[in-house]
Amino acid sequence: MSKTFKAMWLGDDDPQAQIIRLGDLRFIKGEATDVPEGHEYADRIKDNPMFAIDDAKAEATPAREPDDVDPDAGTEKGALRTELKKLGVTVSGNASVETLRQKLVEATR
Repeated sequence: MSKTFKAMWLGDDDPQAQIIRLGDLRFIKGEATDVPEGHEYADRIKDNPMFAIDDAKAEATPAREPDDVDPDAGTEKGALRTELKKLGVTVSGNASVETLRQKLVEATR
């Protein structure tokens, strides 16, 4: 079994930026992902300030939230709902950002 480390993409303040891919690795903002030590992007990820490595205490970058008539338009919550809708996942009610992120993780496994 090869060694891995946990990397969490902290994201930026763009509410539409919820998932990035580096080669065959997928990162969801605020969620830890296992990265093999020998992966071609391992060193770049470790040196990138947009990632928290292993047990580093870091929070995902809060998204800019505009003041609109539609409370989810242009927000991180709205972006998560859009990503989930593209994947065919329906979320009812007023789910939190954390709940929506978890559903996105489950839908993209």
